[in-house]
Amino acid sequence: MPLILISTLSLLFLALFVFQSSSAQQSAGIAADRAAFVWDNSTKNTVTGAYNVGEDDGLYWRLHSDSISDLFAFLIPNAASQITLPTAVTNGDRGPEGKLRRVGAAISKEWKGTIQYRNSGIFREVSIYLNKPFHTPKYAEKLLFHDVESSAQAQVVDPVESIRIIDLTRTFISEVKGRLSPRAAVETFTEPTSVPEQRVVIDSHASAVKYLQTLVNGKAITVKVNAATERHLDALDANQVAHQAFYTFTESQLRQVQMPKDAELLQEGTQIKGVVWHFFKQSNRDTVILSAGFRQELQRKGIVIVIHE
Repeated sequence: MPLILISTLSLLFLALFVFQSSSAQQSAGIAADRAAFVWDNSTKNTVTGAYNVGEDDGLYWRLHSDSISDLFAFLIPNAASQITLPTAVTNGDRGPEGKLRRVGAAISKEWKGTIQYRNSGIFREVSIYLNKPFHTPKYAEKLLFHDVESSAQAQVVDPVESIRIIDLTRTFISEVKGRLSPRAAVETFTEPTSVPEQRVVIDSHASAVKYLQTLVNGKAITVKVNAATERHLDALDANQVAHQAFYTFTESQLRQVQMPKDAELLQEGTQIKGVVWHFFKQSNRDTVILSAGFRQELQRKGIVIVIHE
């Protein structure tokens, strides 16, 4: 009779242990799946996944709230994001630990353990470990475990980001395919075989005009400002922008003679579309000297200034 009673009680405790183990496995599995399901938005309901329109973690949450430092664990030792159970919800925390706490708060307080999140780049995983003491009779201590334990893992899937990356890759490859051949790429890194031309020396107005015409691929022409006035342009480029070279000059002469002509041509707007004044440093000076007032006056007239030193 005692043997039958002990056997019956042992079977009851065994059934209870199996039930507790199954409960732990179910709790861990559900919690891991919920954490992975709502990972892309910390405002989602952990059970239903519902959230209000406009409530999200922002466009760049994957950079600052997704344990991106885990990617450099091979260089710098870095512990994975982890919380200890039981836990409570922390308001305002949208980082990995905050997301784990929201899921952990839904697990029964009788369970102890940890919830961990690790970002490996392509694979992002939530791992849960649960345990709690299991009290067994003295005569069954060697047959049953002292703790009920369970673990579960779930992969975080981000469909929106996956579709975005696939679409970007597909369109990017089609755009760049054939634009640069292997031979052209090699030629890009080929050392030049010719010796660069000597630096151009500007020592007069004529040499400044010649250099300017070569620089803008323009030619010298004369246009009529009005019935009584003409303007000689040092170089007119293909976009109808007039370029003037100045080597020796005085601000008063430019202000009284040259500036009114160019201002009138700009205002008229049919013969030229823009005016650029190029000031070249004289050989006996270290820099081009223009007063602040003169610069401002040119800008008000719509004349662009370029300094060659």
